[in-house]
Amino acid sequence: MENNISVFIGAVSDEKIKTAHVCEQLLMIPGVSRVWELTGSLDLLVLVVSPSIQAINEVVEAVRASPGVLQTTSYLVLDTHTRKEV
Repeated sequence: MENNISVFIGAVSDEKIKTAHVCEQLLMIPGVSRVWELTGSLDLLVLVVSPSIQAINEVVEAVRASPGVLQTTSYLVLDTHTRKEV
C-alpha cells in the first residue's frame, strides 16, 4: 500500500523565460518528481509526491514562487487505476 500523496500542478509559464529553464528550476524543488512541457492552456504539468498534506503544501508554495511561473492549478490525486496485464 502506498503512503505518499500525489498532486499534479498545472502551470502557466512566463513566455519571456525559456520553458526548459523553468523546468530545471522546478526539478530542484524537493518533492517534485517530474515535469512535462505541454501544449494548450497549460505550459507545464508538475508531479509532486510527498508523505503529507503539509509537505505537499510546501512544495505547491515553492512551485508558485518559482521564477517564470505565472499561474498554477493543483489537482490532488484521489485514487490510481492501472491496466492489468493479461
